[in-house]
Amino acid sequence: MKLIVNEYNALGIPIMLILNLFWANNLNKFVNVEPGSGVNEMLNGSIFIFHSNMNVVTRLVIFALQNIFISLLPYYDMKAVVLGGAGVMGSNVVKYLSKSNVFSEIIIGDINEEMGKKIKEENEKVDFKKVDVNNKEQISHTLRDADVVVNCVGPFYRFAPNILKASIEQNVEYVDICDDYDITKFLIEEFNEKALNEDITCIIGLGASPGLTNVIASYASKQLTRVKEIKIYVTRGIKEEAGGAIPYHMLHCWLGEVPVYKNGEYIKARGLIDGEEFVNFPEPFGQTAVYYFGHPETVTLPLYIEGIENVCCKGSFFPKEFRDILLQLQSLGLVSNDRVKVGRNEITPLDFLASYVGTLVKKMSESKHEIPSGGAVMVEVSGEKNGETKIYRFAGISTMREGTTAPPALGAEMIVKGEIKSPGVKAPEACVPPKKFMNELLKKGIFGDTWITTTEKIKELP
Repeated sequence: MKLIVNEYNALGIPIMLILNLFWANNLNKFVNVEPGSGVNEMLNGSIFIFHSNMNVVTRLVIFALQNIFISLLPYYDMKAVVLGGAGVMGSNVVKYLSKSNVFSEIIIGDINEEMGKKIKEENEKVDFKKVDVNNKEQISHTLRDADVVVNCVGPFYRFAPNILKASIEQNVEYVDICDDYDITKFLIEEFNEKALNEDITCIIGLGASPGLTNVIASYASKQLTRVKEIKIYVTRGIKEEAGGAIPYHMLHCWLGEVPVYKNGEYIKARGLIDGEEFVNFPEPFGQTAVYYFGHPETVTLPLYIEGIENVCCKGSFFPKEFRDILLQLQSLGLVSNDRVKVGRNEITPLDFLASYVGTLVKKMSESKHEIPSGGAVMVEVSGEKNGETKIYRFAGISTMREGTTAPPALGAEMIVKGEIKSPGVKAPEACVPPKKFMNELLKKGIFGDTWITTTEKIKELP
Protein backbone atom coordinates (compact mmCIF):
# COMPACT_ATOMS: atom_id res chain seq x y z
CA MET A 1 0.00 0.00 0.00
CA LYS A 2 1.37 3.41 -1.00
CA LEU A 3 0.60 6.99 -0.06
CA ILE A 4 -1.06 8.71 -3.05
CA VAL A 5 0.28 12.21 -3.68
CA ASN A 6 -1.62 14.59 -5.95
CA GLU A 7 -2.95 18.15 -5.92
CA TYR A 8 -6.03 17.05 -3.96
CA ASN A 9 -4.14 15.37 -1.11
CA ALA A 10 -2.93 18.23 1.07
CA LEU A 11 -1.37 15.90 3.67
CA GLY A 12 0.45 13.80 1.09
CA ILE A 13 3.31 16.20 0.39
CA PRO A 14 4.41 16.89 4.01
CA ILE A 15 4.20 13.16 4.89
CA MET A 16 6.26 12.37 1.80
CA LEU A 17 8.86 14.95 2.82
CA ILE A 18 9.22 13.39 6.26
CA LEU A 19 9.71 9.98 4.67
CA ASN A 20 12.24 11.57 2.34
CA LEU A 21 14.26 12.77 5.32
CA PHE A 22 15.02 9.28 6.54
CA TRP A 23 14.54 7.02 3.55
CA ALA A 24 15.59 9.09 0.53
CA ASN A 25 16.86 6.06 -1.38
CA ASN A 26 13.73 3.97 -0.64
CA LEU A 27 11.07 6.65 -1.12
CA ASN A 28 9.36 4.82 -3.98
CA LYS A 29 8.48 1.97 -1.64
CA PHE A 30 6.16 4.25 0.30
CA VAL A 31 5.00 6.95 -2.11
CA ASN A 32 3.25 7.03 -5.46
CA VAL A 33 3.27 10.48 -7.08
CA GLU A 34 0.47 10.69 -9.63
CA PRO A 35 1.63 11.91 -13.06
CA GLY A 36 0.28 15.25 -14.22
CA SER A 37 -0.50 16.36 -10.68
CA GLY A 38 2.15 19.08 -10.64
CA VAL A 39 3.92 17.38 -7.72
CA ASN A 40 6.53 15.72 -9.95
CA GLU A 41 7.57 19.09 -11.31
CA MET A 42 8.10 20.30 -7.77
CA LEU A 43 10.10 17.21 -6.79
CA ASN A 44 12.27 16.98 -9.88
CA GLY A 45 14.11 20.18 -8.98
CA SER A 46 16.82 20.25 -6.35
CA ILE A 47 14.26 21.12 -3.67
CA PHE A 48 13.14 18.25 -1.41
CA ILE A 49 15.46 15.58 -2.85
CA PHE A 50 18.24 14.52 -0.49
CA HIS A 51 21.27 12.45 -1.27
CA SER A 52 21.03 8.98 0.28
CA ASN A 53 24.48 9.34 1.90
CA MET A 54 23.47 12.41 3.95
CA ASN A 55 23.10 11.84 7.67
CA VAL A 56 19.83 12.64 9.42
CA VAL A 57 21.07 15.90 11.03
CA THR A 58 22.19 17.30 7.66
CA ARG A 59 18.87 16.33 6.16
CA LEU A 60 16.97 18.03 9.00
CA VAL A 61 18.90 21.29 8.52
CA ILE A 62 18.37 21.28 4.75
CA PHE A 63 14.73 20.32 5.22
CA ALA A 64 14.15 23.27 7.57
CA LEU A 65 15.91 25.74 5.27
CA GLN A 66 14.00 24.50 2.25
CA ASN A 67 10.65 24.82 4.01
CA ILE A 68 11.46 28.39 5.05
CA PHE A 69 12.35 29.16 1.44
CA ILE A 70 9.21 27.49 0.10
CA SER A 71 6.99 29.35 2.56
CA LEU A 72 8.23 32.62 1.07
CA LEU A 73 7.33 31.61 -2.49
CA PRO A 74 3.85 32.66 -3.66
CA TYR A 75 1.87 29.79 -5.15
CA TYR A 76 -1.47 30.34 -6.79
CA ASP A 77 -3.79 27.98 -8.59
CA MET A 78 -6.75 30.22 -9.34
CA LYS A 79 -9.63 29.94 -11.78
CA ALA A 80 -11.03 33.01 -13.52
CA VAL A 81 -14.13 33.33 -15.68
CA VAL A 82 -14.36 36.09 -18.28
CA LEU A 83 -17.95 36.63 -19.38
CA GLY A 84 -17.94 38.15 -22.84
CA GLY A 85 -14.42 36.75 -23.19
CA ALA A 86 -14.76 36.24 -26.94
CA GLY A 87 -15.53 39.91 -27.58
CA VAL A 88 -13.23 42.82 -28.35
CA MET A 89 -12.77 43.81 -24.70
CA GLY A 90 -13.17 40.43 -23.05
CA SER A 91 -10.65 38.66 -25.28
CA ASN A 92 -8.00 41.16 -24.21
CA VAL A 93 -8.81 40.52 -20.55
CA VAL A 94 -8.32 36.81 -21.28
CA LYS A 95 -4.94 37.61 -22.82
CA TYR A 96 -3.78 39.51 -19.73
CA LEU A 97 -5.04 36.89 -17.28
CA SER A 98 -3.41 34.04 -19.21
CA LYS A 99 -0.02 35.74 -18.84
CA SER A 100 -0.40 35.92 -15.06
CA ASN A 101 1.17 33.21 -12.90
CA VAL A 102 -1.79 33.59 -10.55
CA PHE A 103 -4.33 31.88 -12.80
CA SER A 104 -4.00 28.28 -13.93
CA GLU A 105 -7.37 28.24 -15.70
CA ILE A 106 -9.34 30.91 -17.55
CA ILE A 107 -12.86 30.14 -18.73
CA ILE A 108 -14.35 32.14 -21.59
CA GLY A 109 -18.11 32.40 -21.12
CA ASP A 110 -19.63 33.75 -24.32
CA ILE A 111 -22.39 33.11 -26.84
CA ASN A 112 -19.90 33.41 -29.73
CA GLU A 113 -18.82 29.79 -29.96
CA GLU A 114 -16.63 30.18 -33.04
CA MET A 115 -14.48 32.98 -31.62
CA GLY A 116 -14.40 31.48 -28.13
CA LYS A 117 -13.07 28.15 -29.39
CA LYS A 118 -10.53 29.92 -31.58
CA ILE A 119 -9.09 31.74 -28.56
CA LYS A 120 -9.11 28.47 -26.60
CA GLU A 121 -7.04 26.72 -29.27
CA GLU A 122 -4.38 29.43 -29.03
CA ASN A 123 -3.84 29.14 -25.26
CA GLU A 124 -3.60 25.98 -23.16
CA LYS A 125 -4.77 27.81 -20.04
CA VAL A 126 -8.06 28.78 -21.67
CA ASP A 127 -11.29 26.82 -21.91
CA PHE A 128 -14.61 27.82 -23.46
CA LYS A 129 -18.21 27.45 -22.32
CA LYS A 130 -21.12 28.67 -24.38
CA VAL A 131 -23.16 31.06 -22.25
CA ASP A 132 -26.28 33.07 -22.94
CA VAL A 133 -26.20 35.80 -20.28
CA ASN A 134 -29.99 36.02 -20.48
CA ASN A 135 -30.03 32.53 -18.96
CA LYS A 136 -29.27 32.71 -15.23
CA GLU A 137 -28.74 28.95 -14.93
CA GLN A 138 -26.05 29.03 -17.60
CA ILE A 139 -24.30 31.92 -15.85
CA SER A 140 -24.41 30.13 -12.49
CA HIS A 141 -23.13 26.87 -13.97
CA THR A 142 -20.20 28.66 -15.63
CA LEU A 143 -19.25 30.48 -12.43
CA ARG A 144 -19.27 27.35 -10.29
CA ASP A 145 -15.91 26.76 -8.52
CA ALA A 146 -14.42 29.96 -9.98
CA ASP A 147 -12.36 32.28 -7.78
CA VAL A 148 -13.19 35.47 -9.66
CA VAL A 149 -15.29 36.60 -12.62
CA VAL A 150 -14.56 39.54 -14.91
CA ASN A 151 -17.77 40.71 -16.57
CA CYS A 152 -17.27 42.32 -19.99
CA VAL A 153 -20.82 41.89 -21.29
CA GLY A 154 -22.43 45.14 -22.35
CA PRO A 155 -24.50 47.12 -22.51
CA PHE A 156 -24.32 46.88 -18.76
CA TYR A 157 -27.67 48.55 -18.17
CA ARG A 158 -29.17 45.41 -19.72
CA PHE A 159 -27.01 42.55 -18.47
CA ALA A 160 -25.07 43.52 -15.33
CA PRO A 161 -27.80 42.93 -12.69
CA ASN A 162 -28.32 39.23 -13.50
CA ILE A 163 -24.60 38.56 -13.77
CA LEU A 164 -23.72 40.29 -10.50
CA LYS A 165 -26.57 38.52 -8.71
CA ALA A 166 -25.40 35.12 -9.96
CA SER A 167 -21.82 35.91 -8.95
CA ILE A 168 -22.82 36.72 -5.37
CA GLU A 169 -25.03 33.63 -5.16
CA GLN A 170 -22.14 31.46 -6.37
CA ASN A 171 -19.78 33.11 -3.86
CA VAL A 172 -17.45 34.33 -6.63
CA GLU A 173 -15.48 37.59 -6.42
CA TYR A 174 -16.49 40.05 -9.15
CA VAL A 175 -14.99 42.77 -11.36
CA ASP A 176 -16.59 44.52 -14.32
CA ILE A 177 -16.04 47.42 -16.72
CA CYS A 178 -19.54 48.87 -16.35
CA ASP A 179 -19.66 52.36 -17.84
CA ASP A 180 -23.38 53.16 -17.50
CA TYR A 181 -24.04 55.66 -14.70
CA ASP A 182 -27.65 54.73 -13.93
CA ILE A 183 -27.08 50.99 -13.58
CA THR A 184 -23.93 51.62 -11.51
CA LYS A 185 -26.04 53.40 -8.91
CA PHE A 186 -28.60 50.57 -8.99
CA LEU A 187 -25.98 47.82 -8.60
CA ILE A 188 -24.44 49.47 -5.54
CA GLU A 189 -27.79 50.13 -3.87
CA GLU A 190 -29.34 46.76 -4.73
CA PHE A 191 -26.47 44.34 -4.16
CA ASN A 192 -24.00 45.91 -1.71
CA GLU A 193 -25.59 44.39 1.40
CA LYS A 194 -25.95 40.98 -0.26
CA ALA A 195 -22.24 40.94 -1.15
CA LEU A 196 -21.34 42.09 2.37
CA ASN A 197 -23.31 39.21 3.86
CA GLU A 198 -21.47 36.73 1.62
CA ASP A 199 -18.06 38.38 2.24
CA ILE A 200 -17.63 38.91 -1.52
CA THR A 201 -15.61 41.76 -3.06
CA CYS A 202 -17.37 43.22 -6.11
CA ILE A 203 -15.80 46.13 -8.02
CA ILE A 204 -18.03 48.01 -10.44
CA GLY A 205 -16.48 49.96 -13.33
CA LEU A 206 -12.78 49.09 -13.23
CA GLY A 207 -11.88 50.06 -16.80
CA ALA A 208 -10.20 53.23 -18.06
CA SER A 209 -13.08 55.65 -17.52
CA PRO A 210 -14.60 54.72 -15.19
CA GLY A 211 -11.82 52.86 -13.46
CA LEU A 212 -8.40 54.45 -13.72
CA THR A 213 -10.06 57.85 -13.48
CA ASN A 214 -11.64 56.86 -10.15
CA VAL A 215 -8.40 55.42 -8.78
CA ILE A 216 -6.42 58.54 -9.73
CA ALA A 217 -9.13 60.77 -8.25
CA SER A 218 -8.85 58.76 -5.04
CA TYR A 219 -5.06 59.13 -5.00
CA ALA A 220 -5.16 62.89 -5.61
CA SER A 221 -7.91 63.39 -3.03
CA LYS A 222 -5.75 61.73 -0.39
CA GLN A 223 -3.06 64.36 -1.03
CA LEU A 224 -5.48 67.15 -0.06
CA THR A 225 -6.87 68.16 3.30
CA ARG A 226 -10.10 69.30 1.62
CA VAL A 227 -11.45 68.21 -1.77
CA LYS A 228 -13.66 70.69 -3.57
CA GLU A 229 -14.03 69.55 -7.18
CA ILE A 230 -13.22 66.62 -9.47
CA LYS A 231 -13.48 66.85 -13.24
CA ILE A 232 -13.12 63.90 -15.60
CA TYR A 233 -12.27 64.72 -19.21
CA VAL A 234 -12.39 62.15 -22.01
CA THR A 235 -11.79 62.26 -25.75
CA ARG A 236 -11.18 59.62 -28.40
CA GLY A 237 -10.93 59.00 -32.10
CA ILE A 238 -13.99 57.22 -33.44
CA LYS A 239 -12.25 54.75 -35.74
CA GLU A 240 -10.57 52.51 -33.16
CA GLU A 241 -11.89 48.99 -32.64
CA ALA A 242 -14.63 48.72 -30.04
CA GLY A 243 -17.16 46.12 -28.94
CA GLY A 244 -20.72 45.78 -30.18
CA ALA A 245 -22.06 47.28 -26.94
CA ILE A 246 -20.16 50.56 -27.36
CA PRO A 247 -22.74 52.25 -29.65
CA TYR A 248 -25.50 51.45 -27.14
CA HIS A 249 -23.45 52.86 -24.28
CA MET A 250 -22.56 55.98 -26.25
CA LEU A 251 -26.16 56.71 -27.23
CA HIS A 252 -27.39 55.88 -23.73
CA CYS A 253 -24.94 58.02 -21.75
CA TRP A 254 -23.78 60.81 -24.03
CA LEU A 255 -27.15 62.08 -25.22
CA GLY A 256 -30.26 63.34 -23.46
CA GLU A 257 -30.34 64.38 -19.80
CA VAL A 258 -27.22 63.46 -17.83
CA PRO A 259 -26.34 63.96 -14.13
CA VAL A 260 -23.92 66.62 -12.88
CA TYR A 261 -23.01 66.98 -9.20
CA LYS A 262 -22.98 70.70 -8.44
CA ASN A 263 -22.75 72.44 -5.05
CA GLY A 264 -23.46 69.21 -3.22
CA GLU A 265 -26.52 68.12 -5.18
CA TYR A 266 -27.44 66.57 -8.51
CA ILE A 267 -28.74 68.61 -11.42
CA LYS A 268 -29.58 67.60 -14.98
CA ALA A 269 -27.64 68.80 -18.02
CA ARG A 270 -28.00 68.18 -21.75
CA GLY A 271 -25.40 65.69 -22.93
CA LEU A 272 -22.98 66.94 -25.61
CA ILE A 273 -24.64 70.39 -25.46
CA ASP A 274 -24.16 71.98 -22.03
CA GLY A 275 -20.97 72.79 -20.14
CA GLU A 276 -18.72 73.65 -23.08
CA GLU A 277 -15.08 73.98 -22.02
CA PHE A 278 -11.79 73.91 -23.91
CA VAL A 279 -9.27 71.41 -22.55
CA ASN A 280 -5.64 70.74 -23.46
CA PHE A 281 -5.20 66.97 -23.80
CA PRO A 282 -1.81 65.37 -24.45
CA GLU A 283 -0.81 65.19 -28.10
CA PRO A 284 -1.91 64.07 -30.61
CA PHE A 285 -5.26 65.31 -29.30
CA GLY A 286 -4.32 68.81 -28.14
CA GLN A 287 -6.93 71.44 -27.32
CA THR A 288 -10.53 70.48 -27.94
CA ALA A 289 -14.01 71.45 -26.78
CA VAL A 290 -15.69 69.09 -24.31
CA TYR A 291 -19.28 68.84 -23.05
CA TYR A 292 -21.16 67.12 -20.24
CA PHE A 293 -21.91 63.44 -20.63
CA GLY A 294 -23.24 60.82 -18.23
CA HIS A 295 -20.71 58.50 -16.60
CA PRO A 296 -20.40 56.55 -13.33
CA GLU A 297 -17.71 58.82 -11.84
CA THR A 298 -20.36 61.52 -11.36
CA VAL A 299 -22.47 59.05 -9.38
CA THR A 300 -19.81 57.31 -7.28
CA LEU A 301 -17.16 59.89 -6.38
CA PRO A 302 -19.57 61.91 -4.16
CA LEU A 303 -20.45 58.65 -2.36
CA TYR A 304 -16.92 57.90 -1.26
CA ILE A 305 -14.95 61.18 -1.17
CA GLU A 306 -16.01 63.16 1.85
CA GLY A 307 -16.95 66.82 1.53
CA ILE A 308 -16.69 67.05 -2.24
CA GLU A 309 -18.85 69.80 -3.76
CA ASN A 310 -18.64 69.34 -7.53
CA VAL A 311 -18.13 66.35 -9.85
CA CYS A 312 -18.66 66.21 -13.59
CA CYS A 313 -17.64 64.28 -16.68
CA LYS A 314 -17.01 66.08 -19.96
CA GLY A 315 -15.99 64.61 -23.27
CA SER A 316 -15.75 64.84 -27.02
CA PHE A 317 -14.97 62.87 -30.17
CA PHE A 318 -12.56 63.14 -33.06
CA PRO A 319 -13.57 64.34 -35.57
CA LYS A 320 -15.72 67.01 -33.94
CA GLU A 321 -18.33 66.63 -36.71
CA PHE A 322 -19.30 63.28 -35.17
CA ARG A 323 -20.83 65.13 -32.22
CA ASP A 324 -22.91 67.28 -34.58
CA ILE A 325 -24.25 64.20 -36.37
CA LEU A 326 -25.19 62.47 -33.09
CA LEU A 327 -27.15 65.53 -31.97
CA GLN A 328 -28.96 65.67 -35.31
CA LEU A 329 -29.89 61.99 -35.06
CA GLN A 330 -31.13 62.56 -31.52
CA SER A 331 -33.32 65.44 -32.70
CA LEU A 332 -34.97 63.05 -35.18
CA GLY A 333 -35.99 60.72 -32.32
CA LEU A 334 -33.60 57.95 -33.30
CA VAL A 335 -32.49 57.19 -29.73
CA SER A 336 -36.00 56.09 -28.78
CA ASN A 337 -36.71 52.62 -27.39
CA ASP A 338 -40.28 52.65 -28.71
CA ARG A 339 -40.85 49.81 -31.14
CA VAL A 340 -41.84 50.60 -34.73
CA LYS A 341 -43.01 48.22 -37.44
CA VAL A 342 -40.80 47.89 -40.51
CA GLY A 343 -42.42 45.53 -42.99
CA ARG A 344 -43.18 42.38 -41.01
CA ASN A 345 -40.63 43.13 -38.32
CA GLU A 346 -40.57 45.40 -35.30
CA ILE A 347 -37.43 47.24 -34.25
CA THR A 348 -36.57 50.21 -32.06
CA PRO A 349 -34.97 53.35 -33.50
CA LEU A 350 -32.19 52.85 -30.93
CA ASP A 351 -31.37 49.37 -32.26
CA PHE A 352 -31.26 50.73 -35.80
CA LEU A 353 -29.04 53.66 -34.83
CA ALA A 354 -26.66 51.48 -32.78
CA SER A 355 -26.17 49.31 -35.86
CA TYR A 356 -25.89 52.29 -38.19
CA VAL A 357 -23.21 54.00 -36.07
CA GLY A 358 -20.67 51.42 -37.26
CA THR A 359 -21.37 52.33 -40.89
CA LEU A 360 -21.24 56.03 -40.04
CA VAL A 361 -17.87 55.64 -38.31
CA LYS A 362 -16.46 53.74 -41.27
CA LYS A 363 -17.56 56.43 -43.73
CA MET A 364 -16.12 59.25 -41.62
CA SER A 365 -12.88 57.33 -41.10
CA GLU A 366 -12.43 57.02 -44.85
CA SER A 367 -13.08 60.72 -45.43
CA LYS A 368 -10.68 63.66 -45.27
CA HIS A 369 -11.00 63.97 -41.48
CA GLU A 370 -7.82 63.55 -39.43
CA ILE A 371 -8.64 61.12 -36.64
CA PRO A 372 -6.03 60.37 -33.95
CA SER A 373 -5.60 56.78 -32.82
CA GLY A 374 -6.80 55.79 -29.38
CA GLY A 375 -8.06 58.19 -26.77
CA ALA A 376 -7.08 60.33 -23.81
CA VAL A 377 -8.37 60.84 -20.29
CA MET A 378 -7.62 63.61 -17.83
CA VAL A 379 -8.46 63.87 -14.14
CA GLU A 380 -8.41 67.24 -12.40
CA VAL A 381 -8.78 67.32 -8.62
CA SER A 382 -8.86 70.68 -6.85
CA GLY A 383 -9.11 71.65 -3.22
CA GLU A 384 -6.92 72.73 -0.33
CA LYS A 385 -3.77 71.40 1.25
CA ASN A 386 -2.90 72.92 4.61
CA GLY A 387 -4.92 76.03 3.80
CA GLU A 388 -3.47 76.57 0.33
CA THR A 389 -5.32 76.05 -2.96
CA LYS A 390 -3.99 73.02 -4.80
CA ILE A 391 -4.85 71.39 -8.15
CA TYR A 392 -3.70 67.94 -9.28
CA ARG A 393 -3.95 67.00 -12.94
CA PHE A 394 -3.26 63.59 -14.41
CA ALA A 395 -3.55 62.60 -18.06
CA GLY A 396 -3.03 59.38 -19.98
CA ILE A 397 -3.35 58.12 -23.54
CA SER A 398 -4.09 54.61 -24.75
CA THR A 399 -6.28 52.67 -27.12
CA MET A 400 -9.73 51.99 -25.73
CA ARG A 401 -9.09 48.25 -25.80
CA GLU A 402 -5.80 48.30 -23.88
CA GLY A 403 -6.81 51.04 -21.46
CA THR A 404 -10.14 49.40 -20.63
CA THR A 405 -9.02 45.79 -20.23
CA ALA A 406 -5.72 45.96 -18.34
CA PRO A 407 -7.28 47.41 -15.14
CA PRO A 408 -9.92 44.67 -14.58
CA ALA A 409 -7.32 41.97 -15.24
CA LEU A 410 -5.01 43.50 -12.63
CA GLY A 411 -7.95 44.01 -10.28
CA ALA A 412 -8.95 40.35 -10.55
CA GLU A 413 -5.38 39.30 -9.82
CA MET A 414 -5.13 41.57 -6.77
CA ILE A 415 -8.45 40.28 -5.42
CA VAL A 416 -7.48 36.60 -5.52
CA LYS A 417 -4.05 37.41 -4.03
CA GLY A 418 -5.77 39.18 -1.14
CA GLU A 419 -4.33 42.58 -2.06
CA ILE A 420 -7.86 43.91 -2.51
CA LYS A 421 -10.31 42.69 0.11
CA SER A 422 -13.32 44.93 0.58
CA PRO A 423 -16.62 43.02 0.81
CA GLY A 424 -19.61 44.69 -0.79
CA VAL A 425 -20.39 46.25 -4.16
CA LYS A 426 -18.20 49.30 -4.61
CA ALA A 427 -16.67 51.61 -7.17
CA PRO A 428 -12.85 51.51 -7.57
CA GLU A 429 -12.18 54.63 -5.46
CA ALA A 430 -13.71 52.87 -2.45
CA CYS A 431 -11.57 49.72 -2.45
CA VAL A 432 -8.60 49.77 -4.85
CA PRO A 433 -5.27 50.84 -3.28
CA PRO A 434 -4.46 53.68 -5.68
CA LYS A 435 -0.68 53.93 -5.47
CA LYS A 436 -0.03 50.18 -5.66
CA PHE A 437 -2.55 49.70 -8.46
CA MET A 438 -1.44 52.60 -10.65
CA ASN A 439 2.27 51.95 -10.20
CA GLU A 440 1.78 48.33 -11.22
CA LEU A 441 0.11 49.48 -14.44
CA LEU A 442 2.79 52.11 -15.04
CA LYS A 443 5.56 49.58 -14.39
CA LYS A 444 4.11 47.21 -16.97
CA GLY A 445 3.56 50.05 -19.42
CA ILE A 446 -0.04 48.94 -19.83
CA PHE A 447 -1.85 52.26 -19.92
CA GLY A 448 0.10 54.11 -22.57
CA ASP A 449 1.82 57.27 -21.40
CA THR A 450 0.79 58.94 -18.15
CA TRP A 451 1.42 62.51 -17.04
CA ILE A 452 1.20 64.24 -13.68
CA THR A 453 0.51 67.33 -15.80
CA THR A 454 -0.02 67.44 -19.54
CA THR A 455 3.70 67.88 -20.10
CA GLU A 456 5.62 66.07 -17.33
CA LYS A 457 5.62 62.33 -18.01
CA ILE A 458 5.90 60.07 -14.94
CA LYS A 459 6.99 56.47 -14.33
CA GLU A 460 5.25 56.03 -10.98
CA LEU A 461 3.00 57.91 -8.59
CA PRO A 462 5.03 59.81 -5.99
